[in-house]
Amino acid sequence: MMLPTPQILVIHQPRQAADYASVLEKTGARVSAVTSFEEANELLSFLHPDLIILAAHMPEGDGRLYCQQIRATLVHPRPVLVLLHESTDVNERISAFRYGADDVLGDPIDKNELAIRVLAHLRRRQEEFLNPLTQLPGQNLIRRMLEQSLVSDRPWSAMSCDLNKIRVYNETYGDLAGDQLIKALGAILSHVADDNDFVGHIEADDFLMVSHGEHLERKAKKICDQFDEISRRFYPRGDIERGYLISTGRGGIRRRVPLISIAIGIVSSTKRRFQSYVDVLTTSRDYRYAAKRKTGSAWVSDKEVIEPAPNVKRSQHHPDSDKLPSILVVEPDGAMACLLQETLSLEGYAVEVTSSADDALEIARERHPDLVLLESHLSDRQMDGWELCRVLKEDRDLCNIWIVMATSHPDQSAALEAGADLYLPKPFDMPALLSEVSYLLRSGISA
Repeated sequence: MMLPTPQILVIHQPRQAADYASVLEKTGARVSAVTSFEEANELLSFLHPDLIILAAHMPEGDGRLYCQQIRATLVHPRPVLVLLHESTDVNERISAFRYGADDVLGDPIDKNELAIRVLAHLRRRQEEFLNPLTQLPGQNLIRRMLEQSLVSDRPWSAMSCDLNKIRVYNETYGDLAGDQLIKALGAILSHVADDNDFVGHIEADDFLMVSHGEHLERKAKKICDQFDEISRRFYPRGDIERGYLISTGRGGIRRRVPLISIAIGIVSSTKRRFQSYVDVLTTSRDYRYAAKRKTGSAWVSDKEVIEPAPNVKRSQHHPDSDKLPSILVVEPDGAMACLLQETLSLEGYAVEVTSSADDALEIARERHPDLVLLESHLSDRQMDGWELCRVLKEDRDLCNIWIVMATSHPDQSAALEAGADLYLPKPFDMPALLSEVSYLLRSGISA
């Protein structure tokens, strides 16, 4: 697996700077050599070295004082400071440490020893920047990798990857179980990566792959397939057979949550010119969010045109639409139906009300609402709320409609098994209902 190229800055007299630079370049690092602190300051305005080697005595000043300056002015991650001191006096060298040097070596120094010591410092520095959970490169190395890719002449692609519904998984099984799932995803990414790929772990379940090879989309599909194959090992048999998790909220709210999957967004340097490493991260995440609108593990690339999900009306919750989100209220109680219609309309929703399951099914087929707010007890009707819920979820054209079962029936399992995305027991708190409706409509399509 590829890692960012280490960068070293050498500050010394002309001959020594050139000699040390030629040795250190053989370690695989990118080396810049300057002969004054003034030149070094100019470089440090845009260069972010991993390590600085500087002479203790320069014509323009004391190298120890320059170590102090570096510590005071450069923000984290600060480079390792290696001071080359010609004195063999122990007190002199101790004094250099007090000024801020991380290591003090003799000057002149054997070139092989210098190379080995520098490699040891760089190895330790990279280890400090690994994510503690997965031992993959963390945020600082990811930033370095992207910054180097931005100035590279070679085409490259970046893949943003995370887990869908990891919060619900953690609430159900605990954070330790969630950590094992995150480690499994990191292992899959490392396994799929080749010598031209870099894999980093930003935080939590957020990963990034940078590739200088081709066909990152093929790797994305392979990652999705491998994750779906192993993810079932992280569930009890009962949850696998049911096919979903039950998330518990305040006030007896129960949510039907799909089994965990992954979302991947891919961007390429051949498609657009990125301004910074932050631009790469945010753009790849945008495509990852588009992948979350698909069912199950999925990926979206900037090489494809993102179309609206089929059978789902656009609403104000989708950035490219000016239509109001539509809600169908199926409620036999006239007073409650009027209250819901007025309250939801004031929130900016297009609301239609009926007390009949048969009428509701006909309206759903004609107008495809974004969400159905449904009471299970529809007395004196040919079809009750339970049957309507099942029919909507079994219909290929209507199954992506969100269904909220707002009912006085105490059996939340029956509501979720019928296909409801959310069970809201009556009497419910109106702000809670509005919050849940808003959350569902922002989430895209029903799973």
